[in-house]
Amino acid sequence: MNTNTQRAPHKSANTSKSIEESASAPLSERRQRRATEILVAAREVFLERGFQGTAVSEIASRVGIVEGLVFSYFPTKRDLLHAVLREMYEPLIQDVSDGYARLQGLRARLRFIVWRHVRVYVETPGLAKLVLHEVRTGPEYTSSGLHELQVRYTHFVRLALEDAAREGEIDASVDIESVRSMLYGGLEHLMWPVLFGTQRANVDLVADRYTDLMLRGLQPAQASRAGDVESRLARLEAIVAGGKAAPRKHR
Repeated sequence: MNTNTQRAPHKSANTSKSIEESASAPLSERRQRRATEILVAAREVFLERGFQGTAVSEIASRVGIVEGLVFSYFPTKRDLLHAVLREMYEPLIQDVSDGYARLQGLRARLRFIVWRHVRVYVETPGLAKLVLHEVRTGPEYTSSGLHELQVRYTHFVRLALEDAAREGEIDASVDIESVRSMLYGGLEHLMWPVLFGTQRANVDLVADRYTDLMLRGLQPAQASRAGDVESRLARLEAIVAGGKAAPRKHR
């Protein structure tokens, strides 16, 4: 069976109409409980097996219902996947929002954003794989609402940079969208081996080093060079103040 197009068996027009009407109407308390049970089971199976490897029959089996009943709540397997991911995104966005609100300054905020994002790869690699490989590449991605959730999730980088520009921490001409893309794109590439179990990551260490790289770039910091000059001047002044003279060469 082609799992990408897995959907409910053919029904008569009257039956399909009744399902559409019931889907648009508010769910009863019993149906809400059943929908939650389906989402919980679907999350487990999707994270274990990925989208392609998941059979709706296994989800139904874990809930204790027949496969056809799943489709009365979610018309296709991809609709079910999108519903699962929406439920996983919302708490993640709220967590980032809460943490961001407690911090001040560009470095603290960027480090937190990087730290929280790296945790997704380390703690829920199945979620990262689903989003990167089986959702963002799909034709329904934009219309599913998941793209909007991704924009909300990554928007905190833009907020941090805009505040930093207003406060004079960074040049106002910085291309904020490019920085946002570099931050998440670079982390995606960096964490690739972690997703597939070939490497392990120290979340705090990655967050520190990646934040420093984003802020300081590749060249030595100007402040470090200035500090080195000041240190040398201070040593010279101490020598002069102490009455030390450079030794003379004897002929």
